[in-house]
Amino acid sequence: MKRYLALTGLTLMVCALGAAQENTGQRVVVPARNSSRPRQLKVVSLHAGITVKTHAGRDVIVESTGGGESRRRRGNEPAPPGMHRIDSPLGGFTVAAEDNVISVDAGPTTGGNLIITVPVDTSVTLKSTHGALVVDGVHGEVDASCTNGSLQLDNISGTIVAEKTNGPIKASMDRVDPSKPISFSSTNGSIEVTLPADLKANLKMRSFNGSIWSDYDMKLTGGQPLTTSPGGADGRFRVKVDRTVVGTINGGGVEASFSTLNGRITIKKK
Repeated sequence: MKRYLALTGLTLMVCALGAAQENTGQRVVVPARNSSRPRQLKVVSLHAGITVKTHAGRDVIVESTGGGESRRRRGNEPAPPGMHRIDSPLGGFTVAAEDNVISVDAGPTTGGNLIITVPVDTSVTLKSTHGALVVDGVHGEVDASCTNGSLQLDNISGTIVAEKTNGPIKASMDRVDPSKPISFSSTNGSIEVTLPADLKANLKMRSFNGSIWSDYDMKLTGGQPLTTSPGGADGRFRVKVDRTVVGTINGGGVEASFSTLNGRITIKKK
C-alpha cells in the first residue's frame, strides 16, 4: 500500500510548525487519497484530550493546543545567574496515513487537546489514558476507550463500543446500525445513553452498585437464571448468580449491552 508520509518526516514537520506557530498551535492536513471509501481514524493519547468533529470536506485536519500548562510552569522557573533559557517546542504529535487509515499519536504531551476534523462517514478508534474523549457527528463505527477523564459521544450514527475505567460515559445516537452490536461499560462511573425512540433492540443491563433507569416501554424477561456446576463424588457444587437484567424495546433487534460496577445506568429515548 502506498504510504502518504513517513512517520519520522511528519514528526519533524509538526515540530517545525510548533516552533513557528507557538501561539496558534500545530496543524496538519491529510488530503483524501481514495474518496470512494470511508476513512478510518486511529488516535492514541497518554495525557492530551481528544476531540473529533466533522465537516463537509474529505480531508482530515489534525490540530493541537499542546501544553499550555507546561509552558506556564516553565515560565516561572528562575534563571540561573548569567544564563538564559533556550526553549524547545512544546506539544507535538505524529500523523501517518496509509491508504484510507489515518493514525495519530499524541506522544508524551502533558495537557492540551488534539482537535481532529474528519469527513462525516469516518470510523474512529480512540484510546486515552489521562484525557477526555469527545466525538460529535460521526456516521460510522466509534470505538472509544478511556482510563481517566470524561467520555462524551454526541449525535453518532452507526455503532458505538465505549469502555471507561474512572468516570462517566455520556452518549447520544441519531441512528443505530442494526447489523452491529453497541456496548457501554464502566468500572467506576455512570452510563447515560440516549437512543432513537423507534430503536428495536435486545438489551442486557448490569449494575452491581447502582440503579438502572429508562423511559422506554421495555419488556423485561428478568435476570439470567442460576447456573450450577456439578461437583465430585462428595456432592459439592457451585452456584453462580448473574445479575444481568434482560429486556427488549420495540420487539427486539440489535444487541445492546450496558454494564457498570459502581454507578447508575440511564437509557433514554429521543
